[in-house]
Amino acid sequence: MTMAPDRNEVLQALQSIVGKANVTNDPSFIASYAWNSGVGSMPGPKFLKNWPIAVVMPGSAEDVAAIIKCCLARQLSYRPLSSGNGGTYLSASENVVVMDLCRMNCLIKLDAANQMAVIEPYVTAGRLQAEAMKVGLTCHIVGAGPSHSPLASATSFLGVGITGSSTGVNFRNIMGIEWVTPQGDIVRMGSLGGDDDWFSEEGPGPGLRGMIRGLIGANGALGVFTRIGYKLYPWAGPANMNLTGRSPMRGMALEPNMRLFVPVWDTVEQMRDASFRLNRTGVAFALLRIPPNHIGWTLTGTNAEYARRREAGELPECARPENQFSWQILTVGHSPGETAYQEKTVRHIVATTGGRMIPVEQNDAEVLVRTLVTSLYVSRVFRGAGSGGTSFGVMESFGLLPDVIRASEDLMAKDRMPGRNFAADGKEGCWVWPTESRQLWTENILASQAGSVKGIAAGWKGFLKHLNMVDRNPRLGLMGFMAGPLIELFSPRYSNVASWMRLIKRRVDPAGLADATVHVSAKQLPIAKKWPTLQKIAFSRAGAPMLHLACLLLGVISKKEKLPDPRK
Repeated sequence: MTMAPDRNEVLQALQSIVGKANVTNDPSFIASYAWNSGVGSMPGPKFLKNWPIAVVMPGSAEDVAAIIKCCLARQLSYRPLSSGNGGTYLSASENVVVMDLCRMNCLIKLDAANQMAVIEPYVTAGRLQAEAMKVGLTCHIVGAGPSHSPLASATSFLGVGITGSSTGVNFRNIMGIEWVTPQGDIVRMGSLGGDDDWFSEEGPGPGLRGMIRGLIGANGALGVFTRIGYKLYPWAGPANMNLTGRSPMRGMALEPNMRLFVPVWDTVEQMRDASFRLNRTGVAFALLRIPPNHIGWTLTGTNAEYARRREAGELPECARPENQFSWQILTVGHSPGETAYQEKTVRHIVATTGGRMIPVEQNDAEVLVRTLVTSLYVSRVFRGAGSGGTSFGVMESFGLLPDVIRASEDLMAKDRMPGRNFAADGKEGCWVWPTESRQLWTENILASQAGSVKGIAAGWKGFLKHLNMVDRNPRLGLMGFMAGPLIELFSPRYSNVASWMRLIKRRVDPAGLADATVHVSAKQLPIAKKWPTLQKIAFSRAGAPMLHLACLLLGVISKKEKLPDPRK
């Protein structure tokens, strides 16, 4: 058993690095760093069992390096976070120091000629996009929305957003990198490591991008990234958004060179065929599919308004259940000729694949355009329930789209609203968009009623059913969310990836103090060996009642949650 640290001594040591105003161990402050909520949170207790022993706010890479060395000297774990947009920033470790990088919020350089920016961790995508648009550029914004940190997404977690048709994907948008290793060394990678600015991720300096992030990223388990060069993309829209309407129904005016299309098809196979052709032409700035009920939540100001209009049959046509297989397509032309070509191309593809265009009223169109450009959907769609999660995470060919939609319908069938515990109000919750105008990205939104035992149980059961589905058909996802304990369950299917991750972790972090809650365990977890047997029992016909009771028990435990004492 490890000795409990002297919290006052730790506080004083950290104060000597960053000053008294930038570190605290006051429980009223650190409570927010142990709050299990947001995208990526698990159904269940809202407070973690282990709270940070201190929260420190460094102001530079040198501060970060000194904090890591301070933790190493005292055998304390440490964990960085930037915007904290998602449950994956949390730590389950004991004796962890959280580094909140909120003071590191500089947009250091915006290089319009070379289409790039140099940013620190707390520069949000919304802020960067607003500045980039002034010089005819824009940035990738992941599905979490404009409040996320592009640096965190690009270096340390998955970065996939609805403008993937035109703005790439964040794990390939990294350029030069400043990295503080788990031993407190400051390493500058890519061309920056060769004293040649932030222009290239591959040299002439060290090129370790694949090691430090892989597909998913290490979530802080391989040190702290303090600055990156970040790729920007052309934007032919206005330098400043012409916002319309009033909150919460703010929109963005359609400029003369912009077009919004909402086509719908009778079958998912027709939609799939159109998707291949739309991607091949590259005409879309943004290409997004969300279920009709999610569009309805986006186009209504409150849940009550949505319910009233749903019951009265007054929802916009694009938000009605019968229009399940639809795209939202935004084109932005650099010239009148290109704008006309984009419109003609989209209409031709829709017509020749059996689709039709849904008319959208101006106010609704402006709301949809703003959400497409800024990726504001998450906050609107999760409004429908007390909690939200996601499953699948498929990065594959668009040929898999019908299989994913049907799997999502099967996953949610028995717990959909009304009268049950998923706030779906529809058959499934699949969000779909292309990555780099090529690959399918899709995930299934599971919004359950967190205030009830049955709602929490539904969240757990949906999650476990997802694991079983993926084990039977690996193409249905998981790679997009293979982090933490999930790596252990499925590592053998993916070339024993956990073993390779451990080798890197041990070499880079021999003390094992960079928190690995959402990375890979120091040793193989016992459940990894037992999982095949447990899976066969839980998902057999005889085991179904046992699985249901186990999920209900998790719901009961969560409802009886007691607030931990962070001083112990």
